[in-house]
Amino acid sequence: MRLEDTLQQQDPIDAGESARLFAVGGACLALLAAVGMTAVSAREVASWPLEIGAIVVVALTGTVVTVAASPFRSPFRLRSHVLVLGLSLLAFLLDELAQLGSNGLVHDDWGLVTVPIFLFVVSIMRPPQEVLVGGLVAALVVGATAALVSPFIALQISPFTRASVAMTSVVAPACAAAAFARVALARLQRTTAKRNGINTVDEVVRLSVQQETIARLEAEVVPLISDILADDVLTEGDGRRARAIATGLRTALLADLRRDWLSEAGFVVTDRQSYVERMSPDQRTAVRGLLGALPLLDPARPGTAVVVGQDREAVLELTVPVRSRPPRSVLAPLLPVLRSVFAHVDLRSDEHAVVLVAEVPVAR
Repeated sequence: MRLEDTLQQQDPIDAGESARLFAVGGACLALLAAVGMTAVSAREVASWPLEIGAIVVVALTGTVVTVAASPFRSPFRLRSHVLVLGLSLLAFLLDELAQLGSNGLVHDDWGLVTVPIFLFVVSIMRPPQEVLVGGLVAALVVGATAALVSPFIALQISPFTRASVAMTSVVAPACAAAAFARVALARLQRTTAKRNGINTVDEVVRLSVQQETIARLEAEVVPLISDILADDVLTEGDGRRARAIATGLRTALLADLRRDWLSEAGFVVTDRQSYVERMSPDQRTAVRGLLGALPLLDPARPGTAVVVGQDREAVLELTVPVRSRPPRSVLAPLLPVLRSVFAHVDLRSDEHAVVLVAEVPVAR
């Protein structure tokens, strides 16, 4: 699955988890702004059914963005962005219609506060350029609405001036939200680049094999050489001993190189086409992260792994017995990570086991 250039997908643990808190906070702030500003300027409301409908739409927008930002639904897609932006603009339109004929100004209406709030909420979950485009579209809708209702506003100025003032209230926050997303992404990429010196999973495996080989050399070869130097003569027995050591080292090295990492983790693996060994280091790390977070029933025998597929696509079904059902707060941060490296992840849990079913794209 291709990762998009978003904070939520590039940093699924930190930004992915904070996206939900960001959404909840933004939704509450938008709703409080709508209710509070309506109460302050209640005399300007000409149609209470429309005004109440506008506030309900704000609440609905907050609910949608909060649900869509959940780690269990990650990642936040373009369609969710369009839905949130559309609902926030609908709330703005209803608010303007509710005040039609009795509104003193447009630029002090709560719609020009709630729309930017939702733009900032979306900025942590969508690409910067998309956030900017969405903000500009919202500004055009706001400007057109301000121009259309201008003849019905108490303070009379030209529709163009009124539209310009209203658009400024949206364009500036949209640019700020896009800039925030871009700067945060750039900082994240610089931090990732600094961590490039950290060994990958495959490098760690190779290093482990090398260390075990060196340990065998120190345990068997060094004593042989010491004995030869002490006797100051090379005998036929020393030759046989050297050949036996070399054969043992070669056999052990080949066994290490063929080692199945899931089997080493304690799984009974069914993988006739060797998809497990073709999984990327990120995919392996995501699975290990899942195992590390679960209350395993028996760490030495955590469960079964069945992998079936065709060509470069496989389906992995991982069953992990657990002592107790893990809480949602444990599984939530793991889902964005799993979905960043696997396609169509399904994570189920009960009192006895956690089952991961994921589509696994692999290299040839």
